[in-house]
Amino acid sequence: MPLLAAISTLSTTAATTSAVAMTTGITLGIGGALVAVLLVMLLSSRELITASSKRSKRVMTALDALIIPLVLAFVMSVVFQVLTVVSPIS
Repeated sequence: MPLLAAISTLSTTAATTSAVAMTTGITLGIGGALVAVLLVMLLSSRELITASSKRSKRVMTALDALIIPLVLAFVMSVVFQVLTVVSPIS
């Protein structure tokens, strides 16, 4: 029985690895689009709040804390996409 369990575990691991490898490219594209949409929404909200007479330093700090990591994720997504076009992974 231990041999059968080892074979079952090995085939499950191989199937999981294959499924992850097949969907990684698709997931990165969707994640990049999600980051871009969220970043646009937060930046536009920040601009609207800046123009408002009822702006709060606390709200602006919270928005900045959300925007900065999203900008970094967006830049990294763009760099990854450019690198995959310039030099495709074999």
